[in-house]
Amino acid sequence: MSASASNVSITVEGQQIHATYALSLVQNVTALPNVVTSVDSTSDSNVSAVFAQALRSVNPSATPSNLSIELVATHDDLNLTCTFDVLGVSQRTGDLLNVNMTWLPFIVRSDLRVQNFSFNTIGSRYLRPVVTFYANASRFVGRPNATITGVTFFVNGTSVGPPAAQDYLGNFTTLNFGDVSPTVSQWNRTYTLTNNTTTWRYFPSKLLNFDMRIERRNVTLDYIATYGYNVTISVPGVGRTLGSVLLVDVGMGHTELMMAVIVILAIVSTVFVQLRYRSKKRLVKSQKK
Repeated sequence: MSASASNVSITVEGQQIHATYALSLVQNVTALPNVVTSVDSTSDSNVSAVFAQALRSVNPSATPSNLSIELVATHDDLNLTCTFDVLGVSQRTGDLLNVNMTWLPFIVRSDLRVQNFSFNTIGSRYLRPVVTFYANASRFVGRPNATITGVTFFVNGTSVGPPAAQDYLGNFTTLNFGDVSPTVSQWNRTYTLTNNTTTWRYFPSKLLNFDMRIERRNVTLDYIATYGYNVTISVPGVGRTLGSVLLVDVGMGHTELMMAVIVILAIVSTVFVQLRYRSKKRLVKSQKK
C-alpha cells in the first residue's frame, strides 16, 4: 500500500492568513464508503461552528472564515482538503505585522458527516469495530476448528493488547492537530533569496500508525492504518519569530531589499577578491620567468 503523506500549509499574504490542510489516510483495516463531495460554511453552518469552537478553545480571538472541505473517500483511503482563512490573530503596528500562531494545535472532536459518512471520527466509526471483532476472535485461537490461529496488534511498531488497540483506534480523529507546536521559533527556518520568502517547517509524529496481523492456518495477513502530516508556514520577505508570534515586514519591503543588496554585494565582493588574487598570482609567476 502507498504511504500516507499529508501537508498543512499556512501562508501570510499582507494581513491575510490562509490555511490549507491536504490530509490523507491510508488503510485496509475496513472498507470505507465511496464518497466524493464537498461542504462549505454556506452549505453547512454546523461545520463552520464546530471549527470556530475548536479554534477558540486554543485562541479565543481566532475565527475561521471562507471554510471549505473537499472529500474523496474510496475503499482503502480518504483524501480530505480543508481550506480557510484565520481572522483575529494578526495586528499591524507600522510596517510590522504580528501574527499569533497559538491557534495551530486545534482539535475538532465532533462527528462531522456528509452523506452519512463520518469523515472526522473514522477511528470510532469504522476502524475500532473491526479490531473489536478480531479481539473477540482471538479468544478462540487454539480451539478445534478455529480458522484464526493468531491475532497481534501493533501501535507504532510495538505489540499491544486488544484493549489498548481498541482505545488507540477509537480515539483517532482526522482533524486533530493537538501535536503541532505553536512555538514557531523552535521550528526549522529557511530564507530563500530567489523568491524572497521565509519558511518554517514542523514534523509531528504520526497521528495513526497501526498494524493488525491475522494468522489463518498457513496464511498471515497484515492490516494497516497510517496517517500523519507535516506543517509549513510561509511569509513574504525576511520573517522572524518571537515564541508563537510571527513578525512580518508588510511595509515597502526595505528590509528585504537591504538583505538582498547585502547578499549580492557579498557575492560580488567574494568574486572580486578571488579574481584579484588570481591576477596577482599570475603576475608573480610571469615576473619570476
